[in-house]
Amino acid sequence: MQRVVRPEIVTAACAIAAFFAPANLTGNPAIDAAERVLIAAFVTYVGSHGRRWAWLAATAAVVVPAREASLLIAIGALLVIVLSAIPERRQRGWGAVGLGLMVNAVFWYPEGTPVWGVAVAVAAMVLVVGSGIPNLRQPKRRVAKGIVIGAVVLTLLAGLAAVAALGLSYRNVKDGSSAARSALDSARGGDAEGATAELATSRAEFEQASDRISGPLALPAAFVPGLAQQVSAVQTTVDQGTTIAATADDLVATADYDRLTYEGRLDVDAVRTLAAPTARADTALKDARTELAELQDGSLLPPLQDRIDQFAGDIEEARSDTALASELLEVTPGLFGADGPRRYLIIFVTPAELRGAGGFIGSYAELSIDDGKAVLTRSGRIDDLLEGPNQGKRTLTGPADYLERYGRFDPGDFLQDATQSPHFPSSASVIAQLYPQAGGVPVDGVISVDPSGLAALLELTGPVSVSGLDEPLSADNAVDILTTRQYLELGDRAARGEVLAEATKLTFEKLVESSLPAPRTLADTLSPAVRAGHLRLWSPERGEQAAFERLGATGDLEIPTGSDGLSVVQQNSGNNKIDAYLHRTITYLPKIDASTGELTAELSIELRNDVPFAELPGAVVGNTRGVPLGTNLAALSVFTPHQVTEATIDGEQVTLGPGSERGLNAWDTPLLEIPPGGSVTVTMKLVGAVDLTHGYQLVILPQPVANPDRFASTLTVSRGTIRGSGAKEKRLVDDEPLVAPTRFRVPVQH
Repeated sequence: MQRVVRPEIVTAACAIAAFFAPANLTGNPAIDAAERVLIAAFVTYVGSHGRRWAWLAATAAVVVPAREASLLIAIGALLVIVLSAIPERRQRGWGAVGLGLMVNAVFWYPEGTPVWGVAVAVAAMVLVVGSGIPNLRQPKRRVAKGIVIGAVVLTLLAGLAAVAALGLSYRNVKDGSSAARSALDSARGGDAEGATAELATSRAEFEQASDRISGPLALPAAFVPGLAQQVSAVQTTVDQGTTIAATADDLVATADYDRLTYEGRLDVDAVRTLAAPTARADTALKDARTELAELQDGSLLPPLQDRIDQFAGDIEEARSDTALASELLEVTPGLFGADGPRRYLIIFVTPAELRGAGGFIGSYAELSIDDGKAVLTRSGRIDDLLEGPNQGKRTLTGPADYLERYGRFDPGDFLQDATQSPHFPSSASVIAQLYPQAGGVPVDGVISVDPSGLAALLELTGPVSVSGLDEPLSADNAVDILTTRQYLELGDRAARGEVLAEATKLTFEKLVESSLPAPRTLADTLSPAVRAGHLRLWSPERGEQAAFERLGATGDLEIPTGSDGLSVVQQNSGNNKIDAYLHRTITYLPKIDASTGELTAELSIELRNDVPFAELPGAVVGNTRGVPLGTNLAALSVFTPHQVTEATIDGEQVTLGPGSERGLNAWDTPLLEIPPGGSVTVTMKLVGAVDLTHGYQLVILPQPVANPDRFASTLTVSRGTIRGSGAKEKRLVDDEPLVAPTRFRVPVQH
C-alpha cells in the first residue's frame, strides 16, 4: 500500500471534522470546540508515528462502547487500520486516517455512554500517543512531551483549585439546602414564621456559596473535561437554591392555606389572593426541578450526585403540594360560585349491590353554591327520579363507549344502574344528562359517596341522628349500619332507601352549615376515602376535572400505553344487597421477555359468598332470577390491554364475551352463580406486550367494594433479569388488601 496523503494534511482534516462533532467535554460550546480540535490534531499526528499494534489495539477498544453514528465511524477506522497493517512498512498517512476516524468516533459517542466506555476511549488515545512520541524527531518529540506534561500539570492545578473552591463552598451548600428543606417543610405544615426564617438562612448560605464557586479558584476547572461538569453542577444547584430562597414571599404565602376555613361560607376572595403567589412558587420549584433533573442525568461524582439527588427529592416533594394547591386554588372560586351559582348532584351508592363505579344508586341530593355559600336544596330516594317525568323518553348523547356497552340496560329509565361503567367520569356524565330529564335541574358536576365516604364526612361533621336508628350515625358505625345492619334491622324501610336518603340529607346539611377545619386537616381526613374511590368528583369543565384528577378523585379507568394492568369489575345481577358478604381474592402472575417486551400472564379470581345461613331479609338474599335464596349472581368483567387466550370457571373452559371501553379490552364472563358459603374461581391466560424502556410497570385499578379485594402478584422475567438484584423473579405483593389504585415499577435488563 502506498502513501497517498501526508499525515499533516490528514491531521488538519480530522481536526476540522472534530470541530463539528457533538461531544460535550466541558459544557461550554466554545471551549469544547477548541479542545476537540486540539485533541484530534494531537492524537492523530503524534499517534500516526506509533506502532501498528498500538493503532490496532486502540481502535478495536474504541469500537466496543461505540453506538449509532460513532459505531459506523469506529468500524471505518478499524478497517483502515487493519488494511494499514498489511504492508511490511508502516504507512503514517493511512495510520493518520485511521486514528483521525478513531478520535472522531469518540467525539460522536451518544449521550448516556457509560463511564467505562469513556475511560476506554481515553486509554486508547493515551496508548497511541504514548506509542507515537518516541518515534517523533527530536524537536517534535520535545514539543509533544511538553504539551503532555503541560496538560497534566494544568489539569492537576485546576483540579486542586476546584477542590479548594468546592471545599470552601460545601458547608454553605449543605447548610443552604438543609435550610431550604426546612423552609419547604414549614410552608407545607402551615408555619409561615418558620418558613420565613429558614428561607432567609438558605438565601444567605447559597449566596455565599455562589461567590466562592464562581471565584478565581474555580475558573481553571472550566477548561478540564469532566471536572468542569462537576463545578457547573454545584453552580447550578446553588443557583436553583438561591432562586427558591428568593421566592420567599410566595412560598410563605403557601403556608397560609389554613386561613381558608369554611365558616358556613368560603371566602373566595381569600382563595384568589393565594392563587397568584402559589402559582409563582410552583413555577419556581418546577423550573428548579427541571434544572436538577438535567444534572442527575449526567456523570457526577457520588458525593455530589447524592447531594443533588437529595435536594431534587426535597423539591419534588414540595412541588407535589404546590402543584396541587395551584390547580385547586385556580378552580376553587368557580366551584364555589364566585362566577355565578353552581349546582351539584350528590349520589349515594351502596357496594352491597355492586355496579361498575362502586354500587347501586340508593338516594340523591342537590347542592347549590353561590359566592362561597352552600345550601342543600333537594334530596330524596332514587325512586323519586325513577318515577319522575319523561319515563321512556329520556335520551343520552354519550359517551359513545358507555352507550355501546351499557345502553342496552336502559339507564334512562333505570337511573339506579347508571353507575355501571367503572370509569366514573362516564357514569357521572350519564347521570348529569338524565337528572334534568327526570325532574331535576341541570347540574355543574356530580359527587359520588358510599358508606365509607359518608363515614369520612361524618368525621368532619360529627354524628347525626337518623330517624329509626337506635344510635346516632357516626364515623365509627356508618359503614356497618349502611352496608349490612340497616337491611337486617329496619326491614322494608331500608329496602325502600329511606335510611340512605335521610342519612345523606342530614350529613350534607350539617356539612354545609358547619365550620370546617383547614384544608390540610380536610385533606388528611378525606384523602384515604378519595384514594379508595369512596368519594368521587366529576366536572364537565376541563380545568376542574384536571384538578380532581390530581386529587385522585375521578375514578378513571385508565392504564397507560405500554404498561401492564387490569381491573376486575363486578355487577350485581340479582337485584339484592348480598355483595356486602362477598370476598374476592385476585392472583396475577405476569411473565415478561426482557428482550422483546412480550408478556404472558395467568389471572385467577376467586369469588367467595360468605352470606350466613341464618334467616336474612329478602332484600339481601332474594333475587329476580329464580335461583336459590342466598345465591350471589355476578356478572364479572376484566379490563386489560391484553388478549385472553383461554378461560375457565371452576376448571371448565368457557368463552368470554369480548368488548372494549376506554381503549381497553373488556372480557366478560357468563353469569356466575355463587352459592351460600361457596365460591367460584375464574382463571384466564393472557398474552400481550409491554414497553420496558422505563422498566416493567403494572397498574391495578380496584373496584370500590364492601370488602377490599385480597391481591397477590409475582413477576417472572425471561431472557433477562431484574436490575439491581439479578433475580429472575420478584414478588410484587403478597396477599394484601387492595384498597386504592396501585402502581408497581420494576427495572429489568436484557
